[in-house]
Amino acid sequence: MSKQQLKLGDAITKLAKVLHIPRCPECERRRLILNEIQKVGVRETVRRLRAMGFYSLAKRANQKWSVEDIVKKMEECCDK
Repeated sequence: MSKQQLKLGDAITKLAKVLHIPRCPECERRRLILNEIQKVGVRETVRRLRAMGFYSLAKRANQKWSVEDIVKKMEECCDK
């Protein structure tokens, strides 16, 4: 019996669904990029996220994220 791995992008999508945060096409692109993290590595994943315009990782790299910060950022994505 093989174990199925939960991918990072899928985990974030499930969390957003539980929190009733709407999804947009940008969320889906980010999910696909995050699901590839094990294949391409962290550095390439960050590069891909930056290429699609997701700069908040670089801006807040030295700051800790609270749960409220994360939820607010997820909500802001789909409010645009």
